[in-house]
Amino acid sequence: MRPVLLLLLCLTAYGASGQKMLLLERANRARTTKMYIGDVLRFRMVGEENYWYKRTITDILPESNTLMLDNFAVKIPDIQSIKVHRKPIWRILGGAGYTLGATLAFATTVGRFGFQDKEINAPKLYGIALASTGAGWFLTKSRKLRLGNKHRLRIVEIKFE
Repeated sequence: MRPVLLLLLCLTAYGASGQKMLLLERANRARTTKMYIGDVLRFRMVGEENYWYKRTITDILPESNTLMLDNFAVKIPDIQSIKVHRKPIWRILGGAGYTLGATLAFATTVGRFGFQDKEINAPKLYGIALASTGAGWFLTKSRKLRLGNKHRLRIVEIKFE
């Protein structure tokens, strides 16, 4: 049984193909963000225009340092900045902030005007609700990373010979 499994493993490794990925690297950090074919990339091109593109990576061409984004060729140096999601813990806290703000505003409104409770400090509670909603909005918003000295994009191809 062992020789059969070893032979099967060798045959599957023989037919293995390479892997192409786009790396987002940050200066002085070993950790990278990997983007593969099929991922969505939100980016801005170098130049005067103020427009964010949202395209799917259809192919990565490491020889020419080019990405195929929805079958349009875009060179890596032509990308000025990209948008990325924040870490999941911050997005979860942002969603909780949204929920707290909406619930507190609703409860304050119902308590003050629905039940005619005069002891509710409505301005203070509405202020807390507004601050919580604003913090939630900030934490769920995508980060804009300007490429240059601190962040850079790099294409990597791993080949199995």
